[in-house]
Amino acid sequence: MTPPTDDPILEVEDLVTRFYTDDGTVKAVDGVSFDLREGETVGIVGESGSGKSVTAMSVMGLIDSPGRVEGGTIRYRGENLLEKSDAEMRDVRGSEISMIFQDPMTSLNPVYTVGEQIARVIRRHQDVGKEEAKAQAAELMTDVGIPEAESRVEDYPHEFSGGMRQRALIAMAISCDPEILIADEPTTALDVTIEAQIFDVLDDLQEKYGMSVVLITHDLGVVAGTAERVNVMYAGRIIESADVDALFENPRHPYTRGLMRSIPRLHGSVDRLEPIEGSVPDPASLPPGCSFHPRCPHATEICTQHDPELRTVEAGREAACVHARGYGSPDDRAAGTGRDGPVAADGGAGDE
Repeated sequence: MTPPTDDPILEVEDLVTRFYTDDGTVKAVDGVSFDLREGETVGIVGESGSGKSVTAMSVMGLIDSPGRVEGGTIRYRGENLLEKSDAEMRDVRGSEISMIFQDPMTSLNPVYTVGEQIARVIRRHQDVGKEEAKAQAAELMTDVGIPEAESRVEDYPHEFSGGMRQRALIAMAISCDPEILIADEPTTALDVTIEAQIFDVLDDLQEKYGMSVVLITHDLGVVAGTAERVNVMYAGRIIESADVDALFENPRHPYTRGLMRSIPRLHGSVDRLEPIEGSVPDPASLPPGCSFHPRCPHATEICTQHDPELRTVEAGREAACVHARGYGSPDDRAAGTGRDGPVAADGGAGDE
């Protein structure tokens, strides 16, 4: 894998994306900030409904009505993508930033051959003819591990297995040599053997093309062996951010610990996994205070009243929990400041 540099290629700051529905305003993404360095893989982890995919779609400029990006900045190599026109974003998508979507069967058009669909993306961004684009499509299909690619470019999506369809989507995503690849649950509905193969393909392609990768998943186990840094999302916000080794060694947010307890272990005997009780709250009707407090076994009264902001708890580590060690500065804890303003002085001190 190409070693990451310290220079961010993508910087997302205070991103806010909302959907206006008959049932109310859905705060799908609520002040999300993260960055991505060159050659790096960053994981975004959380349950379904936490806002991971909407964050990715916001970066890609693919939020449609009734949704709207309402705040923040998305800077790619210093340029704010939110200030670009639709035509300018169409030029960015595919050639600069590309995305692998969750469901290959719905992402591929059933009436066109796989090769033709890859070739169309190539011709959209490169000045090449049909035959050259088709030849490039076959080469890309070979790169992602599709056997007999020169003949299979003429096959339709229904003639591919689920794993082969996902490989075809990866070929399409890298067809114009993007700087950034966003992989949104790239192994959904695939068995663990095929899943491992897909991640091996992504790792090889990152090495070959020098891409930076944003990996979106609900599975912390997946990011353990693929990402350098991890952002944990819950109810539209990042609630913990850390280097992957530090996160697994000592998670600071109760939600992150809950996710880890639900991961099966290869070693040791466990009678049963420990699921996180309850479910992700309705983003149109979030509970007061910390959004996780109704499910948190360590919640105290202060957690029901005030929503803590993401704060540095140690070098390279942030957490949004008043009970995380080192939450805020000593002055913050003395003053009792949180995301929603003043809190009790004892609400942000110490460990759980």
